[in-house]
Amino acid sequence: MKTVVRQLAAKVGWSLPLPRVFSVRRPVVLTYHGIPSHGLAGEVDAASFERQMLFLKNHFDLVSWERLATARTRWSRVQVLLTFDDGFRNNAEVAAPILKRHGIPAVFFVCSRHAKPGEYLWFSYLRALEQWFSGNAFVFRGQLFDMSPSRRAFSVSLLRSELLNLRPHPQAMYEAIKEECPQLEDFAPSSGLADRSAGMSAEQVKELSSDPLFTIGIHTVDHPYLTKCEPTEMIRQIEDNKRWIEQITSRNCDLIAYPVGDHCGEVLRICQKLDLRYGFTVEKSVEGDAKLQLCRVGIYRPSLDELGVKVRWSHLLTLLQSHGYLVSN
Repeated sequence: MKTVVRQLAAKVGWSLPLPRVFSVRRPVVLTYHGIPSHGLAGEVDAASFERQMLFLKNHFDLVSWERLATARTRWSRVQVLLTFDDGFRNNAEVAAPILKRHGIPAVFFVCSRHAKPGEYLWFSYLRALEQWFSGNAFVFRGQLFDMSPSRRAFSVSLLRSELLNLRPHPQAMYEAIKEECPQLEDFAPSSGLADRSAGMSAEQVKELSSDPLFTIGIHTVDHPYLTKCEPTEMIRQIEDNKRWIEQITSRNCDLIAYPVGDHCGEVLRICQKLDLRYGFTVEKSVEGDAKLQLCRVGIYRPSLDELGVKVRWSHLLTLLQSHGYLVSN
C-alpha cells in the first residue's frame, strides 16, 4: 500500500499543469552513480536510464554546467544538469554512449584510485561483498561476521562502521580491506566486477573529456569522508585528483563534487585556494561560498514519475532533506 501511495503521489506531483511556475529558476542538478548494463530489481540500468533520458528530453531542458548561473524565465521549461559521481567504468561504457546518442551534456566526477585495474573504492568493495560473498561467515580483527542471508546486510553494515572508524582515514581502511578482509577476486565474478565495481581507465577519462558534451570533475583520489581526514590528507585528496585529471585531459579542472556530500569550512578553503568554480553537495550546511555548495538531487530508482517529481520540486525536496524529513535517495 505504501508503494502504491508513493507512486500515485509521484505521478500527480510532477504532472500538475502549472508546476514550472513554482519550480526553481536555476538548473536542477541531478546525480547518478553507476549505470550497469543489467541492474538488479529497482536499480537504474542501461534500459531504464535511456528511458529516463528520453523522459527528461521530452519534458525539460537539458543543459551544460555553464548554464548554472543562468536563470530561466518563469514560463520556460525547467532546466536540468546531469552529473555522475565516482567514475565507474559503466559511466564510460554504458551511460556515455546513451548520452551521446541523444545529445545530452553531463559532468562526470571521477575518483582516480579505481582507474588502476584491480583497485576498487571502499563502498564498491562492501556492495560486492554483500552481493557475491559465497561463505557463511568471515573473521575481521577477531570478530565473526555472519554472512547468512538473514544477517548479511547487518554484518556488512557493521563492517562498514568498523572500517570508517579506522585512522588515519582513508589509508587505514584501504589497508584493512586489502590485508584483512575477504578478497573480491576470490568470490566475485569478473564480469560482475567489470560491470558494477570497476573504475574507468585513464584512457576512458581522456576519451570522455574530448567530447564537447562532457566535462570531467574532481571527486578526490579515494572517495573518503573528507571531514574524517587530517588537513594535509584533505589537501592531497583534492589536489592529487585534480592534477591527475588535468594531466590526462590537458584541460583545466575546476568543478568538484564532495564524496557523499561531506565537507566543512576547511574543505571550502582548500577549494577556494585552488580557484575551483563550483562545488556540489547534498545541502548547503557550512558558512561560506554558496557556489561551492550547490545542492543536487540523487536519482536511484527507474521510476519516471519519481524522476519528474525530483526535478519539479527539487528545491522543496532539498529543504526537507536538510531538515531531516527525507533520506537522500
